[in-house]
Amino acid sequence: MKKTGSVMFVGAGPGDPKLLTIKGKEAIKRADVVVYDRLANPLLLAHAKPDVRLIYVGKEADRHSLPQEEINRLLVREAQQGSLVVRLKGGDPSIFGRVGEEAEVCRQAGIPFEIVPGITSGVAAPLYAGIPLTHREYNSAVAFLTGHQCEQNAGRELDWAALAAMETLVIYMGVKNLPHIRERLLAHGKPADTPVAMVRWGTLSVQQTLVGPLSTIDRQAAEAKFHAPAIIVIGEVVRLRDTLEWYETKPLFGLTVAAAAGDPEQEDRLLAELKSLGADVLPVAVEARAAEADADAERLTDELLACRWLVFADERQVDFFFRTLRERRIDLRRIKARIAARGERTAQALESRGLPAERLFAADEPLAAVSQNLPLDQGDRGLCLSGGPSGIAASADGVVWRTASAGRLSWVDTHPAAPLLRARRFDWLAADDPYHLEALAQFAGEEWQNQPLLCVGEETAARARSMGWRQAVSCERGAACVVRAVRSTNKEEAYELEL
Repeated sequence: MKKTGSVMFVGAGPGDPKLLTIKGKEAIKRADVVVYDRLANPLLLAHAKPDVRLIYVGKEADRHSLPQEEINRLLVREAQQGSLVVRLKGGDPSIFGRVGEEAEVCRQAGIPFEIVPGITSGVAAPLYAGIPLTHREYNSAVAFLTGHQCEQNAGRELDWAALAAMETLVIYMGVKNLPHIRERLLAHGKPADTPVAMVRWGTLSVQQTLVGPLSTIDRQAAEAKFHAPAIIVIGEVVRLRDTLEWYETKPLFGLTVAAAAGDPEQEDRLLAELKSLGADVLPVAVEARAAEADADAERLTDELLACRWLVFADERQVDFFFRTLRERRIDLRRIKARIAARGERTAQALESRGLPAERLFAADEPLAAVSQNLPLDQGDRGLCLSGGPSGIAASADGVVWRTASAGRLSWVDTHPAAPLLRARRFDWLAADDPYHLEALAQFAGEEWQNQPLLCVGEETAARARSMGWRQAVSCERGAACVVRAVRSTNKEEAYELEL
């Protein structure tokens, strides 16, 4: 008898993928099936297993990809097949997220379930707009309500007199009905000059905030073409935005940057720095791949067996080299070449694998200088393994040097979330490791050479230039760097990036 699975209802948070809870992340990593909504950031799906099944059931106003009843049946059906199903819901699943209905269906079908709270957008979006929902000089109570009544409650009017008396109101799904909300609150005594804030796509780099008095906020929203999804805050605490605005003033706010990421569990310095400066960061997951069956790789085996000196330019090439040996089933004892290494860490990597280097060069020694300082006779061959471009160079005395790569880093495009990530719009690509550039080019697609690229470090910039990147901007760590970007308004501005 097949074991029944279970369902975990997980709050995805308000949009910023860093606001997912630890328990929510752990649930996604374990899931066999993830059923996700429109407001759940697709970046969260990158935490899932490579063999996960992703099912989109997003809802927009007046347009549902799947009716609620079918979603309920889907959760039960998948769990009955033995799967751990994560129902990923934007914000907190219990705040206008219909988790009660979906959980009741699971209980009726005998499906075990668990509910993981999330950060609700009604709290997070105002905070990212500089509006704390409580302040002892302004209020002592907050009411959360929906501006959109479901069919069952369509004829049931809210207690507008009680709501008008509340010091602070937080309204979900209220953009469409804003004129009615405004009219009802004014009719029941809410002062016309009560400040109102509307925060669209809160916590993301596309966040927009509109502020105005209750008397005219609906007209302002219409003139600004302010659409859902948005949170509406009504009350005196909105005035705090003038002094507490912090997110939309960050230097890279409004930009989306796709940056290469190695270990998904450990955010590297570049990604963290870009995020702290206000950019939305798309982590482009990369992984090591041994030399593949291209023209260069086909000759690599012959070169390994024929060369007199084998030079490792960095420790990553050591890893690639032994990976290639395993995949091509090459016996290390067949390689008779003498070994040279560039940099102490490269030498240590070789030593740990039982292949000590006879010659050691400085980590920043140019490869041309390395080849010139190794004893070779006329007709000898040398092979340098590096992450740079492949090529052949012949000296005047007949010595032939070949530069090749034992492997490269590639974008992990096989993950089910990869198409969703690639579909995201971005303004810049960024890398602080020359090995990441080919993965970024793969992610960017056919027009990668024309995409703006931020290179941290001269080695990364040099590699970008050799690849033919046309819009590469370079800077050094610890130095001020000017990044020119085009915002969605097509206004070119300069941003100082401290890395």
